[in-house]
Formats: sequence, structure tokens, C-alpha cells
Amino acid sequence: MDPHAEDDDQQVGEDYDPEQPGDNDFQGQATLPQVPVKTGEEDDEEVAKFRAKMYRFADGQWKERGVGDLKFLKNKQTQKIRLLMRQDKTGKVIANHMITVQEGFCKLSQLKTAEKSWIWTCYDASDEQPKVWQLCVRFTSADEVERFKTEFEKAYENNKVEAEPEKKQE
Repeated sequence: MDPHAEDDDQQVGEDYDPEQPGDNDFQGQATLPQVPVKTGEEDDEEVAKFRAKMYRFADGQWKERGVGDLKFLKNKQTQKIRLLMRQDKTGKVIANHMITVQEGFCKLSQLKTAEKSWIWTCYDASDEQPKVWQLCVRFTSADEVERFKTEFEKAYENNKVEAEPEKKQE
């Protein structure tokens, strides 16, 4: 027999009805102050936005990172453009990298097995430790595939100009 059973019986009277409200003044909700949330996008201007599914090549296969809004963001001070993608619902960053003007990076190519996809290599900072990854993005329409290519190439050219030394001296 449970030694605490007698205590429980003594605390609850015979006229206790669990359906009736209690005598306490508990409201059930706390009033919390509004706290501004920093997303890391405050100093950026959105250049283009897409709905897409992101994959990353890891352990010899393409692994899904998530579905969400993929954005090209231009920094208001440096004028450089980066790619940022957040997963729907959780808001977790699943891709975050500069469109790098460096040999071997940020060169788009079509995925042979999926015509509505683009792949490229980048130095991605979406995880705790930045790392070189091969990413793949898939769209629902051929129009979006072409629009993405155009925006990606414009971002590449923009960052190429911003990286030139004579631009900095003006």
C-alpha cells in the first residue's frame, strides 16, 4: 500500500468536484515584455527571393536540408551579396554564404538527374563551423530555375566588382 495515499485522501474533501473552478486567482497567462529579435539580416537589403528545396552533398549522397525561402541579401555597407535560406516553421538557417568570386566557388551547373536544379560549391556558414560544401537547390518551375540563375550570376558579378581594388580607391 502507498504510504502517501492517506495524505491524498485527507487533502481532498468529499465535496470536491474537479469540474468546478478553484478558489485561486491563477490567470494561466503571463505578460511578457516584447523583445526585439535579431535575425542577422538587419544590415541587408533583399535583392531576390525564391521558394525552394535545398540539398547538401555529404557522405557520398545528396541530403535534404529543408524547404523554405531562399534570399539574395545585399549588405548596405559593403554592397556584397550573400545567399541565405531558412527552413520553414523552424526558421533554422540551412544555407548562408557569400557569393564568392574565387576559383572553384559559386559556379552554377545543372544537376544531370534533375533539370529544375542547380549545384555549386561554396564556403557555407549555416552550421556552427563554416565548411566547404556542395549545395543543390531545386525549384518547382523552369521559370524559377532561370530567374535563380540570372540573380546568382548578377550577385557574382556584383561581388566581383566590389572586390576589385580600384573600386575601393574611388
